[in-house]
Amino acid sequence: MSEKPKDPFLLWSSILKRTGMLLRQHKDNPRFAQDLSELAGVIHWAMQQDQEIGTFEMMHGETMGYAIAHSLQTAFVAGLAAGRLGWSESDRLTLIRAALTMNIAMLDLQNVLSLQTTPLTAKQRIEIDSHPQRGREILEAANVTCQDWLRTVEQHHVTLDGRDVPQDRTDLSQLACMVHYADVYMARISPRSSRVAQPVNIAARELFLKAGGADNPYAAAIIKEMGLYPPGSFVKLTNGDTAVVVRKGDTAATPQVHSLISADGWVFPDSKMRDTAKAEFRVTASVPRGDVMLSLNRAKLFGYTTA
Repeated sequence: MSEKPKDPFLLWSSILKRTGMLLRQHKDNPRFAQDLSELAGVIHWAMQQDQEIGTFEMMHGETMGYAIAHSLQTAFVAGLAAGRLGWSESDRLTLIRAALTMNIAMLDLQNVLSLQTTPLTAKQRIEIDSHPQRGREILEAANVTCQDWLRTVEQHHVTLDGRDVPQDRTDLSQLACMVHYADVYMARISPRSSRVAQPVNIAARELFLKAGGADNPYAAAIIKEMGLYPPGSFVKLTNGDTAVVVRKGDTAATPQVHSLISADGWVFPDSKMRDTAKAEFRVTASVPRGDVMLSLNRAKLFGYTTA
């Protein structure tokens, strides 16, 4: 690949579909390890083309269901944070492969849990607790031989709810730690039937505090890379508008946004670009993703179409 795509949203849509197909058909695909590695390469390449459009898509692309989308979102966020820390391309590709496959042993259960409002059953708890080890076994059965990939999947639940890694767990894979914190961050900002999604700034702050603050390089890199208001997140402006962030701004508090809904609940026929550096359009709060029930024309928001 050498040319920048005319419409990167089509590229991310195809990546999401390919991810779902590969994860669902691992038992019947003798080339699973090679195909998944090739997909990781495409994701790594796509991330370099337009990071903000990629981030926007990760905040919204759940057409394949929660489990598949969450795996791709985690791979994306972990890959970004690893780049910030200067990890090698080889490690970043392994990180993406591992994140894509971290929940391969519980994809169906994950989709069920995203809609479930009742407490976990004993059977579900056992399936959740065992899925890292079973995931490794599934990958080994699918002819995955990369030990770093296998180890990362096996160890990707290193702490409870994103807390700091215990001092005595120095044996943990760095890749597994990065996948873990990216997984927790994305889960916090994703809506479920049993709980509302956290606003992105609240999710970032809570992860940062629980994970040990600046002493945790993984959580710190994720939060610095995603920022206060990552592209694709929703915000409330001083004038009462609800807007969507499209790109980062000159400062962390002044992202580029398009207003979608007026203060009195009127949905604008065409989104309106706002300058958040101006007092009347200053960002006053994050809005949880599940609170805005609009279908967004992503290509139009980013100027890829005039239709």
